[in-house]
Amino acid sequence: MPRKKTGHRISGDPRKTGGDIAGPGGPHDRNSVIVDTTNAVILDHATVTQVETLTGKPGIAMLLEGRIARTPERARNLYLMNEDGAAALVTELTALAHRMGPEFAIRLTARLKHLIDTDAFTGEK
Repeated sequence: MPRKKTGHRISGDPRKTGGDIAGPGGPHDRNSVIVDTTNAVILDHATVTQVETLTGKPGIAMLLEGRIARTPERARNLYLMNEDGAAALVTELTALAHRMGPEFAIRLTARLKHLIDTDAFTGEK
């Protein structure tokens, strides 16, 4: 992939996504990482469904979609995972919400409670 002297990645495919998190600190350290939003996807839609693996075990397919930052282009990426991958996502997001402060955690918890109370998780009455 050719590079200009600007240091920015040059790509012929506008659907290529990117972005990165780096730094001397870790995910639990406040203000200690650098977030590179170059070609990051601004998430605006998620679809999940159950799949079956070749071995017959259940799994999860998660389609994440959104606009690529600073462009009019959109990206759609499908992620496949088992229960370990799903648990990692849920626990990491919940833990981060609590580290961000009580206000954020309260809003997230209230939103989850609303979804449970309105049967949004089961889709069945």
